[in-house]
Amino acid sequence: MKLQPDSYTRGEIDQLVEEIYRILETTEERLDRRCDDIYSPMDLSMSSLTSKIEAI
Repeated sequence: MKLQPDSYTRGEIDQLVEEIYRILETTEERLDRRCDDIYSPMDLSMSSLTSKIEAI
């Protein structure tokens, strides 16, 4: 088992906080996409159809 140090340097704390925010952003993006898929499936289908028609 890895022991945790009693104190951290400012740089170590900054790295930990940056990683926490990065993980939160990734999680928020996934949740947003999932909610969009659940609550707006027709919009996604229509957008996809429109894109395909424009490509033709």
